[in-house]
Amino acid sequence: MNGAWGVRRNYHAHAEEMGGVAPSTPKFFFMPLIAIVEADEDGSVDIALGNSEHQIEHEVELVVKIGENFEPVMMAVGCDTTDRTVQAVAKSKGTSWLEAKGFPGAAVVGGWIPYKDGDYNIGLSVNGDVRQDSNTSLMVHSVNTLITALRENEDLSEGDLIFTGTPAGVGSLTPADKVTAWMKNESGEIISQFSGTCQ
Repeated sequence: MNGAWGVRRNYHAHAEEMGGVAPSTPKFFFMPLIAIVEADEDGSVDIALGNSEHQIEHEVELVVKIGENFEPVMMAVGCDTTDRTVQAVAKSKGTSWLEAKGFPGAAVVGGWIPYKDGDYNIGLSVNGDVRQDSNTSLMVHSVNTLITALRENEDLSEGDLIFTGTPAGVGSLTPADKVTAWMKNESGEIISQFSGTCQ
């Protein structure tokens, strides 16, 4: 396992809110192992903000885990916690997003369940206020497309995670904020979730 791969602008609405467009082919960034933090059996997790004096934002996502033969074997709801202050500098210089996306605890993962292809509702609330609420059917590039692109262009390994992109509604996080994220199946049942306090 190398770590986690994030996908840039994989929902049209999020690309628009960030002032851009979704790329026609998948674009990735890397998050090292130190960035990944998984919720416990009760769905509780500490949410690290890195430098809380910076602009830190939440991005709820479908996360998949890669198994043998590069097949998706597990899935969960996740949050790609992003340092926009550092990211803006990286964008202006055309450099890596590693510091913005890969600080300790930046890649939050909820409870794992076996992977099943389908459309899932993903959402996130902060202090009880729903910020993001969308469906994975709106992803520009499917899970299979993302895996194929990573195999062709990056060092994808068994055990790696893929954060498949965030829908619109990203927003700021501050210390002591209470964050809850969920993933629901087509019947509206919560199948993965996490809750935590921003540190």
